[in-house]
Amino acid sequence: MNKLNLNNNEKIKNLAIQAQNLYKEQKYLDSYSLYKFIFRKFNELRVLPNLIDIIFISTKKNLIKNRNLKFKLINLLINFGLNKDNGTSLSNELIYLRLKLLREFKKFEEFQKLFESIDISLKNVIFVQFEYLHYLLECEKFDEAEIILNKIKKNKKDFYKNLQFFFIDKNMFELIKNSNFSISHDIVLEVKKNNDNYNYIVVVSGTYNIFKSEILTFIKSLKKTSKNYLFSLLIHDSTDYQKKDIVKEINNIDVDNYLLFFESSQSLSLNSFETKTYYTARRYLLVNDLMEEFNKPIFLFDADSIICKNLDIYLNLNKNYDMSLHIKEELRYFQTSLTANQSLFLNTKNSRIFLNFYKKYIYYILKNKKLRWHIDQIVLYVSFIIIKRFYYAKIRNNAENNFKNDQSFFYHTFHNKYLL
Repeated sequence: MNKLNLNNNEKIKNLAIQAQNLYKEQKYLDSYSLYKFIFRKFNELRVLPNLIDIIFISTKKNLIKNRNLKFKLINLLINFGLNKDNGTSLSNELIYLRLKLLREFKKFEEFQKLFESIDISLKNVIFVQFEYLHYLLECEKFDEAEIILNKIKKNKKDFYKNLQFFFIDKNMFELIKNSNFSISHDIVLEVKKNNDNYNYIVVVSGTYNIFKSEILTFIKSLKKTSKNYLFSLLIHDSTDYQKKDIVKEINNIDVDNYLLFFESSQSLSLNSFETKTYYTARRYLLVNDLMEEFNKPIFLFDADSIICKNLDIYLNLNKNYDMSLHIKEELRYFQTSLTANQSLFLNTKNSRIFLNFYKKYIYYILKNKKLRWHIDQIVLYVSFIIIKRFYYAKIRNNAENNFKNDQSFFYHTFHNKYLL
């Protein structure tokens, strides 16, 4: 290797480190530009996967709004790399990325054909297995998915730490369902205003600061658009002053029916991260308890949501379903396929099974001190798979309700970043 090549390799290495650091800082456009420079300046094919990875997450970050353009860009880079590469490990990585692309865009027949065409050694690469697992789940081929999931979990390489919480088998489901795990929540104050004139319940949770910055706006949008509801709010770890202020604010808005729970997390003995993680899931436990008590349909929203239309109408549109959940269109994996920001549970047997299982599984995880970020969405997806696989629940996707659709009944603002 001559001196010029050595110098170029050193330059590529340093530039790649800079691009990687920009990526870690979520400066994706800057990172992409630098990787693109490396590719053009040095004809360096090895940065193609980096470019493709940034394009994959571009829609999530609202950098590329056109999904067709996203597909074409990624497909173009993959084809270019495969044509130029001389059978190195890069080709295998690009084939894996093609599988990921085909699944992302739900081109399942093409995915299956490509997977069947590759050799066994590539099929057994854990990243390829991971994509194949999610393909099987989305195509509801649950028996084979269970086999692949167990195979991935036995792999000694710990790439997917949170996968320990994800299961779809009947035995584990029965163990959790029939368990007697329970947690005592310290509800220090309960405030009611209830005239029994409501058809459904709307649940939101948070802290005092979240109430002031987001929940107040949510309540005002609910009051403006909808009627015949019982508003239920769960606030954890607030002072006496904060409790009084919240009650005062809600009375000023003149909500007809409300049920307010003020809870202390001290008895749970969790650190700050665990407390934040637990309370992302705690609201679903509250939904379970409210359904058992009131026998009413229940909406659950993130605090930073906005109601745009009458929820009575949305409820009527979904009366023949068990539940309505937000199933993502992009970046669908076991911890992200379902988002917990907006849900509707009708008062059906399947909804009750779903919610009760969710509650018991969260208790099981909490008892074993294994709280992790995204645990609410992981358990949500486990519950989703179980209720579809063994109970054939009727579930409607409500993902069309988002900030990009001005006909939405409701949408998530991402902390007031996106407003219609």
